Amino acid sequence: MSNTAYIGSGTTLSSKYYLRSFYRSDREAGTSSKRREFSGNQLALADGRALRKAVRRLTSSDFSDDQGTNTRNSVLAYIQTYNNMLSSAGSSSDRTLERNAKQLKNITSEYSSELDKIGITVNDDGTLTSRTTLFESADLSKFKELFSADATYMQRTSTYAKRFANRGEALVTSDNNLLMQKKNAAATGSSAADGTTSSGTTEKLDDGTVTTAAQIVSQSLDLDTLLNTGIGKNINIIL
Repeated sequence: MSNTAYIGSGTTLSSKYYLRSFYRSDREAGTSSKRREFSGNQLALADGRALRKAVRRLTSSDFSDDQGTNTRNSVLAYIQTYNNMLSSAGSSSDRTLERNAKQLKNITSEYSSELDKIGITVNDDGTLTSRTTLFESADLSKFKELFSADATYMQRTSTYAKRFANRGEALVTSDNNLLMQKKNAAATGSSAADGTTSSGTTEKLDDGTVTTAAQIVSQSLDLDTLLNTGIGKNINIIL
């Protein structure tokens, strides 16, 4: 079943709407004020997933005049998602993420002239910025040349978005496994410190010098036997 949503004529959706839809799986990672609550690897995974959704949304557009506003708003959300991904890669110490981000920046730089014609500037740090006047007046056919399913730019971007998401997922999985190992180690250390085993029983050292009343009774020794053997002469047994 196709995941493509067809928007009726006259329905206008904001760039914030599209951004939320791109980050649907990781909603708060798409909110600037919430991003600091995520680890770099979690952001890399969320941004990679969101960029893949952004590409799918753009490549499913028909770029018709009656959808012009929605096309532009989805591109604006794409720009934010793209910049988020570069940001999470820049804050990561993982070389694979850094390399993928660098290659994506190089690809985008190749299309800087075409992007500029629709009011999108490729900045020195590789991020994208829209210039409102030209962005809103540029012909939709120029958007189609860059963002349609047949556009090489989108095809190449999709490849690196997928790589970025896959690497982010691998790093998050590794982080979760490491955290679980630490928790298990801490739990094991705590059990050793309080003398409990994994079954919840308490182990006590027995040096062979103490005989409890319960042990004596369990051996079915009656009082007469104890007295006759002399044991009862030296200890008191309280039952």
